Amino acid sequence: MPNTDEATRPARMQDLAAAVLAIGDAGEVLEMLVSRTRQDLGADLAVLILPDGGGDWIAEVVEGEDSDEVLGLTISADSAWGRALGAVDMATMPEDDGELPDPLAAARREERLLTAPVAAGTDGMGALLAVLRPDAMAPADEAAARERLDAIAALVAIALDATDREVEGLNDERSRIARDLHDLAIQELFAVGMELETVQRVVSAPDASGLHPDAARAIRSSVTGVERAVAQIRQIVQSLRRDRPEATLTERLRHEAGIATAGLGFVPSLRLPADPAVLDTEVPDEIGGDIVAVVRECLANAARHAHASAVAVTVSVFSEGVDRVAQVAVSDNGRGIDPTVTRRSGLANMSARARRHQGWVDAIPLEPGTMISWRVTLPPR
Repeated sequence: MPNTDEATRPARMQDLAAAVLAIGDAGEVLEMLVSRTRQDLGADLAVLILPDGGGDWIAEVVEGEDSDEVLGLTISADSAWGRALGAVDMATMPEDDGELPDPLAAARREERLLTAPVAAGTDGMGALLAVLRPDAMAPADEAAARERLDAIAALVAIALDATDREVEGLNDERSRIARDLHDLAIQELFAVGMELETVQRVVSAPDASGLHPDAARAIRSSVTGVERAVAQIRQIVQSLRRDRPEATLTERLRHEAGIATAGLGFVPSLRLPADPAVLDTEVPDEIGGDIVAVVRECLANAARHAHASAVAVTVSVFSEGVDRVAQVAVSDNGRGIDPTVTRRSGLANMSARARRHQGWVDAIPLEPGTMISWRVTLPPR
């Protein structure tokens, strides 16, 4: 285990705290802290479990052995582990309640699992876990490890609190965007649409000089395009102004597109089935939650890394052989995935979500940009 001498620990924690404050991206901060947990405790596995906003918990950041098996793990509120998390009583976490993968269940049985509660802002409480190596450490070293884990958990809470403040600012920005879209963009489109309709009536009058067929078709297509744009903006404005727990999957996806507008600097294209019931009734809640999370992750990545000027999100449900399949395709015209970056926790998280439903995710290079294709098999109806 790394040196935990009292003379060196405060300086190291001070450096770690400075790094938390210096790194702007919340995801990178959490990844760094989980990585530091594994290194400092000499652990096989480090896991950050956070509330998912719907009453359950999810393993958001994982590093170490068997990470693919643990990443994206969902712990339901009515499970024994969920009740322990809800009560903020790590000591009551059972050895295994049937919901945990082998690495965590085995570590709990063998008393190799250290846990520390994490204040997760307005969402409640989470936990930072470390799976120690099989060769148990001495009691004095374990005490130092627990102290170190608690200190890092406190830094995780600071990072999450900063994220909450950013979300509050984002909500204010979301309200401003909704007003601007309604008061400015829609009115401007209305004016353009009315002018186009006037042109269409003039060129269609009996005494009008002949108009090239291509020009006539272009005018008709433009009028239709303006009408569709107005309808789409109205839906986005409604989603920006509404955040109800009982929102349907379609509403939640429109909500995510609306929120992403602030980070992207433009309205992403969102293509959903013409009949909302295809999504809202066919897709189970668990898969629906993963679809929303995947769309959110893709839009956030496009805003943070792609520097794109256009993003298109398509969510569809279709038959493939005897199965019904749900697919999410998010494409952008940005600078693509950097081949030198080997750690992509966002893509790994999406992959873990897909595997839970017999699915997969692909990152497909475009020219320019990238398309993320995520698909899963729906359970039989």
